[in-house]
Amino acid sequence: MVTQGIRLFAIALFVAVLPFLLPRSVVGSANVGAAYALIAISLVLVTGWVGQISLGHAALVGVGGYATGWAAGGAGIPFPLSLPAGALAAGVVAALIGLVSLRVRGLYLAVATLVFNWVASEFLFRQGWVIRHSQIPDRPIGEEGWLPRFDMADRRIFYLVAWAVVVAVAVVAANLRDSKAGRAFFAVRGSEMAAASLGIDVVRIKLVAFALSGAIAGVAGNLIMSDTRALSPDSFGFTTSLFYLAIAVVGGLQSLAGAIAAALLFAGLREIFFRVTALGGLLEVVSGVLLAVTLLVYRGGLAAAGQRLRTLMALRRPSRLDSLHDTQDPKPGRRLRGPRRWKGRRFVRHLASQLANCRARSRSGPAIAPRIDLAAVLYEDPGPEGLSSGPDDQPRSDPSKNGHRPGDHLKLGSGGVRSAPPEPRDQWTPVIEANGVTVRFGGLVAVDAASLTVREGEIVGLIGPNGAGKTTLFNAIAGFNRLATGTIRIFGHDATRMAVHQRARMGVSRTFQAIQLFRELTVFQNLLVATHVEDPTSVIANLLASDQSTKRELEARQRVRDVLMLLDLESIADRQAGDLPFGVLRMVEVARAVVTGSPVMMLDEPASGLDNTETDRLMGILRLIRSIGVSQLLIEHDVRMVTDVSDFIYVLDQGSIIAQGPPKDIQRDPSVIAAYLGEPIEAPVS
Repeated sequence: MVTQGIRLFAIALFVAVLPFLLPRSVVGSANVGAAYALIAISLVLVTGWVGQISLGHAALVGVGGYATGWAAGGAGIPFPLSLPAGALAAGVVAALIGLVSLRVRGLYLAVATLVFNWVASEFLFRQGWVIRHSQIPDRPIGEEGWLPRFDMADRRIFYLVAWAVVVAVAVVAANLRDSKAGRAFFAVRGSEMAAASLGIDVVRIKLVAFALSGAIAGVAGNLIMSDTRALSPDSFGFTTSLFYLAIAVVGGLQSLAGAIAAALLFAGLREIFFRVTALGGLLEVVSGVLLAVTLLVYRGGLAAAGQRLRTLMALRRPSRLDSLHDTQDPKPGRRLRGPRRWKGRRFVRHLASQLANCRARSRSGPAIAPRIDLAAVLYEDPGPEGLSSGPDDQPRSDPSKNGHRPGDHLKLGSGGVRSAPPEPRDQWTPVIEANGVTVRFGGLVAVDAASLTVREGEIVGLIGPNGAGKTTLFNAIAGFNRLATGTIRIFGHDATRMAVHQRARMGVSRTFQAIQLFRELTVFQNLLVATHVEDPTSVIANLLASDQSTKRELEARQRVRDVLMLLDLESIADRQAGDLPFGVLRMVEVARAVVTGSPVMMLDEPASGLDNTETDRLMGILRLIRSIGVSQLLIEHDVRMVTDVSDFIYVLDQGSIIAQGPPKDIQRDPSVIAAYLGEPIEAPVS
């Protein structure tokens, strides 16, 4: 740690002294590089991390620049005190653009941002009231002959301030990336369905991402205006947006370090092309060529090149795991690496602490349902039976005391394991109630007045032939399908009109028929996303890496380690999800649902694609999950599996429930046999 501190100090000293050793023109290009770096970071945040394509960032930079003009020329606020003006103006505009992303994505979102860029450059930035202060005077900080006095017209002084801003933004962005909010960004990029099922408000995350990205772009606009003292609408056209995007892509669209490296590269090219007359006007062409080469040959950009170099160097020396991605406990007394602690003044640290203590307010209506206390499950004395499913006659407490109430926790410790609830079934508390559910797609009735109940401590199977409407009913309960008629109640609360993430926050987790893991994240990081609901820290606390945010981060990592140990997945914790075989991915998705701590789990064909050995292991895991207090609703085509693990079964055919009861009764039901075989079974003639 001492060696690393000395190294960082040496780098900082070199960067600070460098402008006084270089010609002023080169320092001017370095100042432009600072603006490029901020713009690239803003694009990394919104496009690389959240997956929202923006072709209008030049316009956001322009908004920040003209807002700076109003602050400096209209209100007399000098740089760098005018930085908040550019950030606020561009952040608000970007949030308004983000509202468009709620309905469109991909190519359509790119076109929407492109249209905004065209409107801004061709209309907005040519209005007199907007460009009234497009030229600003030099306003030094401090009077002549007084100390301290800072003249920002001096390129060297401006260089120090500009790059200090870049470093601060990069540190804050890195804090965000390695926090609850950053994981939510990557989750939305990977799968919006899976993100919502983990309690992530996709709409809010997109708006936050656009606002933060716009604010950073506005800071870049502030630097440009403060450096050049004049702006032209032609500087913020569509081609400029493409140029900015090229910087981010060449650097590596998900890398902060790559964004800064690419900014310096393009700033250096700008200086070379300015000095070599024969190359004048070719910077855009070269940037386009670099973009094409990156996309076709080396998609990881400069960041991947750096990673490859570090890998080669690591082969020559003993490896050191970064504690941020390591699944082992940090050394005693050592703070978590990754989030950088805020080093500002005492009042700023106090502000960060206060912000961290502001618990996130859920707009879900009912309070969040109680979560499974995994620490108690794993570390309290489980008794002589261990964590096995236990005998079916295991004594239970009074059912009237087993209802789910906010603030309660289901704990498995010295009280023993939880087994299937004994008869009669209707004495046990319902956790999910679907009553008269009808789902229509146009004129097609996919589910017709279907009703089912999942009660505390049981595994309920939902079976039926292909096309019976099982997944449609399942998605209606989870919130992905709109009901034509009927109601959904979760822990006694009416959830019929609630969004997917709101139902997840109430205590319902799920898996998907088509696996919805975040393929670009490791297994450990996939499971970390599932701790989102349990972490109450705010986005601002994540940005500042406050003590509360860091504490919650450590708790989340311990929770993931608990589940990895419980389900015997520790050996693949650092493997990328996209590199794992199908059967393992099924287990990882189940593990992610367990990490949420939700007392109800919905599994959509979890044995699909598994062989007999993998299916048997999954059956053991489902019993184990029930033993820690998780009720389950299971869709499955493997009749052997579903009848073996289920305590109660519903049979759906052509959208209607045709039978219900214990597995032994369902196996002998004539209507069920007819639904599967296509014809009734006649009694043998004696």
